[in-house]
Amino acid sequence: MRLLVITDGVPPEHRGGVASSVLVEVDELARRGHHVTVLTRRHDRDAPLTEDRGHYRLLRHPAPARGTRGYYAHPATTLLRVPGWLRSLVDRERFDAIYAHSTFHAAAVVRAGLGDRTVLRFHAPSSLEVKLDAAGGKYPLARAAGTVVADLTRRAELTAVNGTARTLATSWYVRRLLQQVHPRARARVDVVPLAVDLDRFAPGPGDRTRWGAGGDPVLVTVRRLVRRMGLENLLDAFPAVLADHPRARLVVAGSGYLAPELRARAERLALPVEFPGFVPDDDLPDLYRAADLFVLPTLEMEGFGIVTVEAFASGLPVVATPVGANPEVAGALDPRTVAASTAPADLAAAISRGLELRTDLAARARAHVERNYSPAAVVARVEAALAEVAHR
Repeated sequence: MRLLVITDGVPPEHRGGVASSVLVEVDELARRGHHVTVLTRRHDRDAPLTEDRGHYRLLRHPAPARGTRGYYAHPATTLLRVPGWLRSLVDRERFDAIYAHSTFHAAAVVRAGLGDRTVLRFHAPSSLEVKLDAAGGKYPLARAAGTVVADLTRRAELTAVNGTARTLATSWYVRRLLQQVHPRARARVDVVPLAVDLDRFAPGPGDRTRWGAGGDPVLVTVRRLVRRMGLENLLDAFPAVLADHPRARLVVAGSGYLAPELRARAERLALPVEFPGFVPDDDLPDLYRAADLFVLPTLEMEGFGIVTVEAFASGLPVVATPVGANPEVAGALDPRTVAASTAPADLAAAISRGLELRTDLAARARAHVERNYSPAAVVARVEAALAEVAHR
């Protein structure tokens, strides 16, 4: 098939594990013999509009540059400018099916009259995410704009879900959340998890000194440093962990508006915590391999948790709060690794339990991912959905 895959960003110009997961699926689709073109926003104005990446072609359409104004302008410009451009592209290229990973791009596809040949990959209700982040203080100077974006996103989501031929939610939790946020949605929604790069994320030795964590054990989390990720609770839980494991060290990787507050909290509690900032995709495998336990302390709306699967693929056990998709993804390996609640005491107890079980969990984690989250297993289901809409 000739496939057009639409996403909001691709590495290296776009950060985030989900962006990398999209390319894992693209790689597998190309390996299966499909001709794949990837369309994304032009995040960097210096980036070329067309790029040959070997097994797929990358196209970028003009979009506002990075920054607050660009962020808030992109939804409107995508909905207003992309449909006509997209219609011309599809007429010229004769794509058999479209695979959309972005809410606003999927809505643009529907506005272009191409929804009947499109499969929508629904990662999470972005409208709810914007509201939660705004409530947590992410947009202190732009709360009104955040409300406008949330409402526009909600409308675009409903257009995208109802107007495309198939919707693939990343987890059962996301499927339920979609139905709660959009009770009028009438689309068929199936659950297909995200895939992980098994070659890049694999067990092996890691460099603990590189991350400033020479102790034993080493706990790690990789998160956006925003309120709903529960990182304050993780820091508050760490003293109880240290009582049982006085040589333990914690690495909190990521960037976000909460960074200064988290650093101050760790200093006030005199905790052995490293904050390496944003960790590029190329460095994540070494961080996972250097650790003994991954902690996912989410407070609200964990749609899938690609970091969980990346950690498992690296042979790294995961402890998580009972939030969102964590019980079905992180808890699938062993339900004992899911905390009783998000409270610091319960999180500390789960961490201690995870450390006791880590040898057994590490031995089983890789095989679990190979069975359930390999590119071959996931893309077989994506390919079937694309074939269905292509033959309409």
